[in-house]
Amino acid sequence: LGAGFWSQFQIPAWLELSDVECAALWDINGAKAKALADRFGVPKYFDDPEELLRSVRPDILDVITSPETHRDMVALAAKHHVPVICQKPLANDLETAREMVRICHESNVPLAVHENWPWQRPLRELKKVLDSGVIGKAFRAHLDFSSSFPVFENQPFLRELDKFILADMGVHILDVVRF
Repeated sequence: LGAGFWSQFQIPAWLELSDVECAALWDINGAKAKALADRFGVPKYFDDPEELLRSVRPDILDVITSPETHRDMVALAAKHHVPVICQKPLANDLETAREMVRICHESNVPLAVHENWPWQRPLRELKKVLDSGVIGKAFRAHLDFSSSFPVFENQPFLRELDKFILADMGVHILDVVRF
């Protein structure tokens, strides 16, 4: 669900898997969904997420929409008993995130949260070095984050995100700290 900026990365990632087929796309803007479906050879597109779930019956639903829509999209997946993976941040506040977890738990529907950062090659290499013990046991670190990625050009809605630095970027630093 969602044909915005990140979908152009998410869809090819799914298509890299030999046993995965992207069966359908949805976006509130049907023309945008169609253009993306055409671009990636996805057979169906919708401007109604419930119609997608009813007619396609996917094995998993990938929610790549803005955070304020996540709760409703996850609840829709749970209603249709479809496992769901949701883009981060899961929700704009802890109460909504807990509600999403509860909804999926009560429906016995798996819920996962996207986070690709620790799977990127430089981070996997860092983890490998830390796990090897070559530098001993890490107990303290100084981390800086710098990027020339044009975040606001590609995702202008992030300018309005209350907790942008933590919700969108901070989780990446926290992932490295977890190593």
